Amino acid sequence: MQRLSLIREVTTDDCVAARLTRCGQNPEAETMAIQTSSVSVVIPALNEGAIIGRVVRDIISRFAEIEVIVVNDGSSDDTAEKAAMAGAQVISHYQVLGYGAALRTGTEAATRHYVLFCDGDGQHRIEDIGRLIAECEGYDMVVGQRTATSHTALSRRPGKLLLRWFADFLAGERIPDINSGLRIFRRDVLLRYIHLMPQGFSFSTTSTFAMLKSHRRIKYVPITVKPRVGESTVRQWRHGPITLMLILRITVLFEPLKVFLALAGLLLALCILSVIINQVWGQGRGIADTTVLLFVSSLLVFLFGLLCDQVSAMRRDYRPQQ
Repeated sequence: MQRLSLIREVTTDDCVAARLTRCGQNPEAETMAIQTSSVSVVIPALNEGAIIGRVVRDIISRFAEIEVIVVNDGSSDDTAEKAAMAGAQVISHYQVLGYGAALRTGTEAATRHYVLFCDGDGQHRIEDIGRLIAECEGYDMVVGQRTATSHTALSRRPGKLLLRWFADFLAGERIPDINSGLRIFRRDVLLRYIHLMPQGFSFSTTSTFAMLKSHRRIKYVPITVKPRVGESTVRQWRHGPITLMLILRITVLFEPLKVFLALAGLLLALCILSVIINQVWGQGRGIADTTVLLFVSSLLVFLFGLLCDQVSAMRRDYRPQQ
């Protein structure tokens, strides 16, 4: 779909910034101008007709050379029309395929060196987008880390705390923000893992683990998130368990022995405990069936972990045809 021409108002501040950049008096603005020409902004949108036009216009008015791609994920309202009128390139799914599917479509359609993901509900501030772009040089992924002043629905806070604890435990380190929707990637790096990403809303979580476990260069930049316009499609009690399973799955994919060795060790500890109990209270009448079962289970889990480690290595090395 062709981009519709957009006549925007140039403010006094814009003119001043442009003069300072030409005169070399604003190095940050000059660096930003160079970098924005290498950035594609991908905005997944589902029934965001009330706000998507303003989101696109704000980005284009601030970063004139940037590529803006709105992926309309089967919206039933005028999201596609509003985005196109604002000046974005619009790609529409014939039906709702999911947040992750929209990001994947946008990434594959992008033509620039960097791909920036931004929500289409008005939560992300334009100045925070600029900060991520300014910090992306030399990193494979830069994540907008939501600060304590960012808006978070009270009903979602317990689930976020549980998710953060579980993710930190499996990752073996503290993750400042695992599922922030505002982040920027080197496109060629992200394409190496795009086949591992889920179609649902957990694309952000999975991409964080993929980059961490691959020892990629990551940076976190503090941002402030505003209340969204409209109703969120994320349901904590429905999507929360799915996210936990996805974190476990991606950990098994990148470090399967970490999971299987822990489970094998637990079974072996129970086996030793069973031997002790049998010797103390069973009056040393041989080895109990429970002890044998626990030992065999521990051995099988360990061997299965070794096999899984080989399979996961082959899957990580797999590169789909682009």
